[in-house]
Amino acid sequence: MKHNELVEKSKTILAGIHWRRVAKVTAIIVVAYLIFDNLLMPLYTRQYQAIPVPNLHLKSLDEAEKILKRSGLRMVKEGEKFDESLPAGRIIFQNPEASAKVKKGRRIYLTVSKGARSFIMPKLIGLALRDAKFVLQDHELSLGFTTYRRDPFLPDGVVCDQSPASGTTVGVNSRVDIVVSLGLEPTEFIVPDLIGKSEEDALIALQKAGLTVGVIDRQATDQLLPNTVISQSKEAGLEVAKGDTVHIVVSALP
Repeated sequence: MKHNELVEKSKTILAGIHWRRVAKVTAIIVVAYLIFDNLLMPLYTRQYQAIPVPNLHLKSLDEAEKILKRSGLRMVKEGEKFDESLPAGRIIFQNPEASAKVKKGRRIYLTVSKGARSFIMPKLIGLALRDAKFVLQDHELSLGFTTYRRDPFLPDGVVCDQSPASGTTVGVNSRVDIVVSLGLEPTEFIVPDLIGKSEEDALIALQKAGLTVGVIDRQATDQLLPNTVISQSKEAGLEVAKGDTVHIVVSALP
């Protein structure tokens, strides 16, 4: 009888120890789950959550770096590129693009403007007008104002002055004004034939002849291209005094 009681008592003790262990393990699991769910999991998800990439276009590198740091992103300067419309140091491209969703800590690659291309202004003085235009075109420069004057050293039709001057630094698409030689002043002053010439060519012809442009009237017609000389006040071939005035009539659209 005593033996049976001892066995039963032992079983009861062992059962109590077992359930206490189960309870401890269960408590440990519950606590671990709560720690993971309430502490570790939020940290994990915040670390890898999607972040929209800010728009950095036109920003300076310093501005872009500050903006990216606030968003938890990293800046990498990928390269530089000439840009005619943006000053040097401004951001042209970014990769990934603005509003794209990325993970925290992602590198954002930036391309920065080097500003407009610049080069040394070529020499135009001494070139024929046609050749000077080709040089400007080859250098991606724009022809500005073209004026004419007498030059004692350079022949008719040759560039005798330019602005900007050769040797200065200019950018792409810069305007270049030129002065074209009319050659030496004539010894006699003959009225040129202007009829059928364009208005621009007629004015140049009068300057070359040492004469003065007078009134320019307009006459509507659909028989000629606009700005074509229809008539002149002094007939062609007439010898006149230096600086005499010649009036012209040019065509205009009806």
